[in-house]
Amino acid sequence: MHALLCAMDESQYKLIQITKNAHDAWKILETAHEGTEVVKDSKLQVLQTLFETIRMEEHEYFNDFQVKLMDIVNQSHQLGDLYSDRRIKQKIMRSLPPRFESKVMALEENVDFKKMKPSEIIGRLLAYESRKAPTSSSPKKQKGIALKTSQVEKQDDDSDEDMAQMVTRFKKFLRLQRNDSKKVEPSQDKSSRKGIQCFKCGGYGHISKACTNLKEKEKWKGDGHLVK
Repeated sequence: MHALLCAMDESQYKLIQITKNAHDAWKILETAHEGTEVVKDSKLQVLQTLFETIRMEEHEYFNDFQVKLMDIVNQSHQLGDLYSDRRIKQKIMRSLPPRFESKVMALEENVDFKKMKPSEIIGRLLAYESRKAPTSSSPKKQKGIALKTSQVEKQDDDSDEDMAQMVTRFKKFLRLQRNDSKKVEPSQDKSSRKGIQCFKCGGYGHISKACTNLKEKEKWKGDGHLVK
């Protein structure tokens, strides 16, 4: 009784504080933690179903799978359902994904396979997976690579799209510049199109010093005779 009292906390002590002997205290604690026989049977049925249906997923690491499997085994043991080493080994071997097929065949062909403990099988599979990790083509790694690749491709597509938009805008800018230059030309005055204007005769294309129009007018004037 003293050993039980030293091994529990205050909440558990409240369950057996009026109990007089260790046997009765043990039964109370057993029922509290494991339930009645009906509850235990229900739990065992659930654990058996989990044990039979659990499979290692293709994207899953073996360490994660074996932790879940051994948790089911240990809970079953606590409730009185003991799994033999042979049954545990068979469950592990038939629950692995195709990427472990070569290792499974090698283990089953090993002459010492029947003598191996589940812990040894687990250790060899963990070692096999760790050796294959650098060159592994597991879906989880492929998924990560595919995600990174898709992100890079998306960035490239975005860059190409941005470049195309910049080119389109630049071409539009050039067209607008050409259109503006065409609009400016008709608005220019006649003097800029015809050249320099002579301020004596009003003509274009020459200056007053080189003007011959006035000389001609002075030479022929009136009825067609020369005027000096």
